[in-house]
Amino acid sequence: MNKLSILFASLFAFSMSVNAHMAGENTPKLPTVNGGTEAQKEAVRQGAKEFCEEKEDDEREECVMDFYANHNLEEEPSCD
Repeated sequence: MNKLSILFASLFAFSMSVNAHMAGENTPKLPTVNGGTEAQKEAVRQGAKEFCEEKEDDEREECVMDFYANHNLEEEPSCD
């Protein structure tokens, strides 16, 4: 039983890392070591803006926060 739970936990963790991108987008993730260059960060900001533009205010803010988190951008989300 213990081995089975470890297997499922491992599969879950693997699926989370493989499917980090949100469905329908293809913006590359930022590196976790140095946080990426300013151009890479701007690409994530622009990707979030384009990906979340059709959502309503509250949903857009949550979408942008999720997008930033999924792409390793550690800053306050902006929906502008």
